[in-house]
Amino acid sequence: MPTPLRLDEIFPLPPDAAVARLLDRDLYADRLAAVGGPGAGLVAFEREGDRLRVVLRQGVPAGALPASVRRFLAGALVLEREERWRIADERADGEFTLSASGAPAGAAGTLTIGADPAGSALHIDGEVEVRVPLLGAAIEAVVAERALALMTEEMRWTAERLGG
Repeated sequence: MPTPLRLDEIFPLPPDAAVARLLDRDLYADRLAAVGGPGAGLVAFEREGDRLRVVLRQGVPAGALPASVRRFLAGALVLEREERWRIADERADGEFTLSASGAPAGAAGTLTIGADPAGSALHIDGEVEVRVPLLGAAIEAVVAERALALMTEEMRWTAERLGG
């Protein structure tokens, strides 16, 4: 059964400024350098008109994983996330996929940046799923926890950076 992956963050910026700043190449690169983990990098950042595609790689050290999961994986857990955005002046809607190297794990969901009474909000709503008998639930829980922890740390860093 898939594990939910949800995160909401409020920013004290008008929606147009939030869209512009949250989907900025330098913000992605700086955030990855600060909180992306070992081997983190901005693999792709491609904008064409109102469309944006971003691919991020983030690492989770093997020592941060439970022993049962470490035995199943060969080394560190590397998460690769692809975001595809449709951008308007005061709103952006997107989808994301997340894969875990060395594990039959993945996640998918939606992303939204839009107006909020406090300024603007980023909503992430998805699910993590691992298709492995016996250890699947344990791996799924770890991937979901690590993905949520990375995304939460990203949002904390971003909120601080944007003055939230």
